[in-house]
Amino acid sequence: MKKALSMLIGSVAAFVIGTVSAAAADVSLDTKTAVESADGVSFSVNSNSLSASQFTADTTLTVSCDAADADSCPIKLVLNYWGSPSPDNFSVGQPTSAEVTASDYKNGKAVYNYSDITDALGDAELSSVYSIDVVSAGSAVTCTGFDASNVYSQAELAEKQILHTVCVHPNNPKPSQNWGQSLTVGVDQLDISSLTPDSIVVAVFDFESEEEIYNSPVEFILQSTDDNVSPKAKNGTVWGKVPASYFAGKYAYFEYADIVDAYGTDDFSCVSTLYVGDTGMGTVTCTDLFALKCKTLAPDEPETPEVTDESSKEEAFTTTTKPAKSAADQTSEAAASSTGESSSSTGNNIVLIIIGVVGGLVLAGVLVFILLGRKSKEAYDVNRHRFIKK
Repeated sequence: MKKALSMLIGSVAAFVIGTVSAAAADVSLDTKTAVESADGVSFSVNSNSLSASQFTADTTLTVSCDAADADSCPIKLVLNYWGSPSPDNFSVGQPTSAEVTASDYKNGKAVYNYSDITDALGDAELSSVYSIDVVSAGSAVTCTGFDASNVYSQAELAEKQILHTVCVHPNNPKPSQNWGQSLTVGVDQLDISSLTPDSIVVAVFDFESEEEIYNSPVEFILQSTDDNVSPKAKNGTVWGKVPASYFAGKYAYFEYADIVDAYGTDDFSCVSTLYVGDTGMGTVTCTDLFALKCKTLAPDEPETPEVTDESSKEEAFTTTTKPAKSAADQTSEAAASSTGESSSSTGNNIVLIIIGVVGGLVLAGVLVFILLGRKSKEAYDVNRHRFIKK
């Protein structure tokens, strides 16, 4: 019996552990921003919404559109990723794209399996994908659904330390000159705390100048306005300017070590805004900002509020600082308070009495049990006037 019970417990434990470790999360994206297109992108998925790093061997993407009567698939799935290094891009790489062929299409729904996605990427890693586009295949179509099944959750990505790529693409890039800022990025678009020592930030820009330049025309800037971690903070403010490690053509590269040096620490928790600005050499328009090899930050868990003596003191202080009331109100409140205190005191006394009675009964039961157990092993000798062992 004990052996069977142990086997049952072991089986249940193994099942629970397997279930917890398995990647079984499903993601359904809101496609209300999708547009009708006959020759372009209908819907785009940023890695902040759904990262290709979340895909597992069991992942399936189902993309729906409003062309249910089409004989062939009217949409194309395009993966945008940071491509492999080449001699002309300083061994860092550049933006590249790959088209994924659907495994099945029926009634306006195209299905893409994990193998379809990895085959399209070739040697590129899933972590290099920064966005996924749903593109028209030649006829007017609108994306109406984007669902991913059996993917890693954000918590699992953080636990497994799986990296990903982030891209910020402004809809209306702003030209800047004379040390202005062309691109402004909030932490909701790129959380700088997700950078790793291997991360590289890449600014893609257009540049206009009448003179030939030999230094980078752009810089990367970290700003905090309520800073209590950086040694470079002045009155709680940091304006950390990061020079490009190198630049080529329309790309400028910023390395992790230089970013840490400019800000003063690798604790970026106080950084609120990022910028790409010009260095006064001409007119710069930043069209994209990439962050390569980023880690996934564990999602915040809601904290349970704790009631402490300090909070009671604060409540008492708040009560005593309320406006004074009339004598009648005070009399009425005093009576109500007295009644409430009396009721509370009576209630407390009753509770204590009940606890005492129950405790006494329990103790008496224990003593009786002990005595009965003892007497069951002994007999009373009338002549000796005492108990003797049987």
